[in-house]
Amino acid sequence: MDYYDEIKQELISNEINKKIKDYGKNKYELQKYYNVGKLLLERYLKKLLTSFLK
Repeated sequence: MDYYDEIKQELISNEINKKIKDYGKNKYELQKYYNVGKLLLERYLKKLLTSFLK
């Protein structure tokens, strides 16, 4: 029975590692898209404000 428990733990550990890597990848990608959106919004607001001030 101990043999099966070790196999089970290895498989569970593998699945956990996969999910952690996916989470890290998704977090990095989301952060980059957020930064791009933030830069675009800042640029748009700056342009909008300068057009109102003229």
